[in-house]
Amino acid sequence: MYSSSLAERLWGKSAKFSYLFFAAMVLLFGMLGSREIWTQEHRWADIVYGMFYYHDYLHPMLDGSDYYDKPLLSYWFIAGFAVVLSELTTWAMRLPSALAGLLAIGSIYWLGVNLKDRRLGLLAGWMLLTTFYFIFWARTSSADMLNMAGSLFAVAWYVAKRNQITLLNYVIFFLILALTALCKGLIGPVVAVLVILPDVVLQHSWRKHLNWRVFVAIVPAVIVYVLPFWASMHFGRQNYGENGFYEVYRENIMRYFQPFDHKGPLSTYFIYLPIYLLPWAFFFLPALFYLKSRWRGLSVNSRWIVFSTLILFLFFTLSGSRRSYYVLPIVPFAILLTADWILSDSNWLVRRSIWAGRVTVLFFAVFFINFVVVQPLYYSQSNLNDFAAELKQMAAQIRPWSEWKFVMLDPESKVRFYLHLSPEIKNESVIGDRVSQTKSTLLKAWPIVKNQPKNTILISRKRYLPLLGDVLKEDVIVEAQPGLLQRFLKISDQNATIAFIPK
Repeated sequence: MYSSSLAERLWGKSAKFSYLFFAAMVLLFGMLGSREIWTQEHRWADIVYGMFYYHDYLHPMLDGSDYYDKPLLSYWFIAGFAVVLSELTTWAMRLPSALAGLLAIGSIYWLGVNLKDRRLGLLAGWMLLTTFYFIFWARTSSADMLNMAGSLFAVAWYVAKRNQITLLNYVIFFLILALTALCKGLIGPVVAVLVILPDVVLQHSWRKHLNWRVFVAIVPAVIVYVLPFWASMHFGRQNYGENGFYEVYRENIMRYFQPFDHKGPLSTYFIYLPIYLLPWAFFFLPALFYLKSRWRGLSVNSRWIVFSTLILFLFFTLSGSRRSYYVLPIVPFAILLTADWILSDSNWLVRRSIWAGRVTVLFFAVFFINFVVVQPLYYSQSNLNDFAAELKQMAAQIRPWSEWKFVMLDPESKVRFYLHLSPEIKNESVIGDRVSQTKSTLLKAWPIVKNQPKNTILISRKRYLPLLGDVLKEDVIVEAQPGLLQRFLKISDQNATIAFIPK
């Protein structure tokens, strides 16, 4: 029965890593650029666009202001792909995260193979690939997937090379940590070290690894890590208002012990770890439940997986700053713990494997439909690229595009990316919340509406059209149209972008 199951084809004797690799390519890269920019992606779009605009790749800016809260490498990755593709697009923006997702799949497979066997590596790889929030963040332009993949790759490298005490292996390990730290911050190296420490204790190998090679190998990693910060302090803008080293301290150490934002409750990760493991949370919870009865029979490596997951969970929970997606680095180790339980020797092995195989195939299909089919349909035949093209066409009929100025009246931040507006154009906000706005409050917040210059286009949201329409009734109005699926479902987007062009 087991030999003919889906599990046998996915992680049994008939399975191949190439199947997992191909499936990962489909889910991670299929229609990757089809979705419009969402929420925090606008930060990476604005910062990288600003780097090109100012020809300055050492001093990140957001909305025309100094903004060094993340190191430079995640921006450089996007800028590099934009150069290769000859344009800064959503595809170029998301490629680093998708490639990091592919690295994470390869790393967890490699880790599983070295911890136990090929079955564990393949099962863990398939489980990670069919975890919703893994796919979600791997298809999102941010530093979070780069951070997770970097720390996981460092751990996989350590496990594979822990018995090969060479200077080169140590140098590569620390360079992985340095590059990971340059993507999001110190959290990546900290995660890797917290995971490795219990293995050093369980393997009684701390004497073996505490040697001169370690101290020598740290030197090139420190140089690689420090170099971008040093360059930003000594080259280019002399009046840049933020110090990269201070932001590392502020965003990593101060945020952990004295949080200034993102103060989630102590229960945050008790709630979000199972959510971030879906659909595998339904296997993870029983795996935790049966740990006590299985403990005596667990191998050293299996116990290490448990300790790693627990230590990471405690580390993130004890932080004063908590946010849902901060739990992402724990996910691969919770997946390994769950996969190890599914493959544990027991009378239920066949049944667990059969159900795991079914869940893998089902959710691969579900995620394929969602990310590769439905999302492109939702945005097809109408997106902000089309809006930008129509706006330029309509505006050029009145005066040359280069002569127009722009004022942003609380549109979505992603508009700047699609219109290629100057980073120095500020986004004027409203007073209070958007839903409660009236005509008088808008005119008070935006006096330019009543005195619109003839060469200035106002960019705003559809929700303000009924309030501003009669004031700007002489203007040509260009509105972003709903996508194909959005029109079919008759969904009205009140945040859709509109532009007012004076005649």
